[in-house]
Amino acid sequence: MKNKPDQLYTLLQSIEGVVWEADSFMRQFTFISDRVQPVLGFSPEQWLSQPGLWESLIHPDDRQVIESYRELLKGDVKNHIFEYRLIRADGHIVWIRDNVSVIHEGNDTVRLCGIMLDNTTSERLSALERLERDMLRLNSDLAVPLPEVMLSYLRGLEVLFPQMQYSIHRIKNGHIADSVSPSLPPAFLSEITGRPIGENEGSCGAAAATKKQVIVSDIATDPRWVKYRSLAKKFHLRACWSNPVIDADGEVMATLAMYYKKIKSPGEEELKVMERGTALLRIILENRKKTEIIREAHLLMLQSQELAHFGNWRWDIQQDLVSWSPALYTIYGLDPKDFKATFAGYQERLHPDDRSRVYELISNVLKTKEDAEFEERIIRPGGEVRYLRSWAKLQSDQQGQPLEMIGACLDITERVGHIETIEKRNRQLLEIAWMQSHVIRAPLVKIMGLIDLIRDNSDNEPEKREMFDYLLSSAHELDEQISRICEKIDGPFTALASGSPLP
Repeated sequence: MKNKPDQLYTLLQSIEGVVWEADSFMRQFTFISDRVQPVLGFSPEQWLSQPGLWESLIHPDDRQVIESYRELLKGDVKNHIFEYRLIRADGHIVWIRDNVSVIHEGNDTVRLCGIMLDNTTSERLSALERLERDMLRLNSDLAVPLPEVMLSYLRGLEVLFPQMQYSIHRIKNGHIADSVSPSLPPAFLSEITGRPIGENEGSCGAAAATKKQVIVSDIATDPRWVKYRSLAKKFHLRACWSNPVIDADGEVMATLAMYYKKIKSPGEEELKVMERGTALLRIILENRKKTEIIREAHLLMLQSQELAHFGNWRWDIQQDLVSWSPALYTIYGLDPKDFKATFAGYQERLHPDDRSRVYELISNVLKTKEDAEFEERIIRPGGEVRYLRSWAKLQSDQQGQPLEMIGACLDITERVGHIETIEKRNRQLLEIAWMQSHVIRAPLVKIMGLIDLIRDNSDNEPEKREMFDYLLSSAHELDEQISRICEKIDGPFTALASGSPLP
């Protein structure tokens, strides 16, 4: 290559990509342009003097590309494009798009040449977008715990930035509540968990306290790390950048932290990744928070329904699909595994004497679109009758066509039983009162007649006559009271005897 005309050499050096030439096995490079050093961190001299350097730099997950290069020698394809990752001299990953050509010389010598293009920015952006989509999909699965979602996201980021160690610190009540990280030592995370936030409480504590991004390029000299300097030194941490994750109410939910084992300031791409990561975490944490609130409210509603013997239902009229709440199945004494809720199935559960009336009520709701409130009786599988107070409400579309009917049922069996018990007790008391009033009056009349007789046959002693007059007066007074009681009892008792309800 040294014999090439100066103009061609200058042209090759001016090309944006890395121009190269090597043997058929890509072990010995015979030419590589100066552009290789800013892209991969190794000088052209190192590439030319170190056989096998290219192969040693290929990312472990992309090593199959080595065989792909060698396959070029077996086929008729003269040109091919390969995409893979190389590891720079500083450990960073570079995405390469290599346009390779096969050159056959007259003496059957085969050489490979090509142009390596740095496709890192584009590939990393695509990988970041895929990672974000995967995390949103994963977060939508509520069976996956939140810490697992966050760890999966951080692992994905560390694949994109291998030199960086990520962590997420949850903030509660002015303290670091818990921390997750795929690469930071658990002992370090344990040490900072429970620490308060504050302007001089490390990068994350300061970011949470000030609600601003905190960039610490050198932990050893930054005053915000004075309390934690020895801890950072113990785990070889030299730099830490942190972003607060703030919810819609302005409260800090967490911090996203990036640690380096060397003194380092973030570049433009790293700052963008921090912002994107913070925005994604806000979505994930807020969605989980709202979901937990909804889940707790739903659980409380189910518990309340169970305690109150109150269930609700929904009837999709167009699809004729019915759904019941768990409490409603309990009220009906049915197992959702064995009973499929339908409108016809509901009617079969109704007491025979109530079916026509309830059917008319439901039909009237469909016709008039007016809400209905009614009482009904159902029969459980074992034959037990339960009393329900029910509500039904129709929902229609913009054209007035019925879409669905929603409603609720309250089991009032115990209340009905309580009322019947009270009425039975009242009947018993009324019977006792009637009997007592009439039984007592009969001997009282006899006593009054006897007093009259004794008084008339007495020897007319003034004192005795006065005593008999007093007794007779008291007896008459008692008889008047009993007569009044009888007047009040006779009406209800007559109704009771005829089978009519008590007034």
